[in-house]
Amino acid sequence: MSPPRRLVPLRSLIQPSTLLPLRSLFHPRSRTVAVAIVFGLLVTGCQGDASPPGPTAGETSASAPEPTSPLSTHTTAPSEPAAPEPTAASSDGPAANIPVPEKPALADENSVEGLEAFTEYWFELFSYGYITNDWAEFLEITDSGCGTCANVVEGVQEQFASGGWVAGGEAEVLTFSTDFELNTAGSINSFVEVGQGEVTLFSQSGEAVGESPSSEPGIDVLIAIYEQNRWIMLDFGSPEGT
Repeated sequence: MSPPRRLVPLRSLIQPSTLLPLRSLFHPRSRTVAVAIVFGLLVTGCQGDASPPGPTAGETSASAPEPTSPLSTHTTAPSEPAAPEPTAASSDGPAANIPVPEKPALADENSVEGLEAFTEYWFELFSYGYITNDWAEFLEITDSGCGTCANVVEGVQEQFASGGWVAGGEAEVLTFSTDFELNTAGSINSFVEVGQGEVTLFSQSGEAVGESPSSEPGIDVLIAIYEQNRWIMLDFGSPEGT
């Protein structure tokens, strides 16, 4: 039996790898919905018979019976089912019911603060994709030419395609700085310090087949461009010369 795979820590490599850690894949210039149940609750009031006609000729006049009061109508507002509790990935199975990170309004602002909010949101989506293999929102704000990003996505997709899953690997932006000046390509460079938590790969049977310890935070370059009233991630990796 071959020994368990060990994922490469974030800052140990700068070239692409088939393994999953963030730092090992990033290198320069490589690029609820809770079900809404609507109850149509239609309750109609039952109306009593109309008052009977008065006595006909020849009949003894008698007090007419009082009309039956209509039944009261009462509608109970439907209650939405409680959202299922999120479950972290473990040897028992992959993560479940994890909410998609919400994009803050500030993340679409063309400003230093907006770019920082976008950067944090991008890494939240990265962490979300790692454990759910749902990359739709991540790819929506990532340039298709980002080879580094493609390496990350493909690595995770292969792990899930084999029947396995991923636990951990949360990336966190610790510091952020930028001079917010356009470069010759019209994009903006930022410097971010990012750390990534411990990563564990599980097989289809729930066996841990690969792991990587938490990585030491390091400074990397983030390249983004503002177009059509939103930010797009172009590239992310270690500064040249490191």
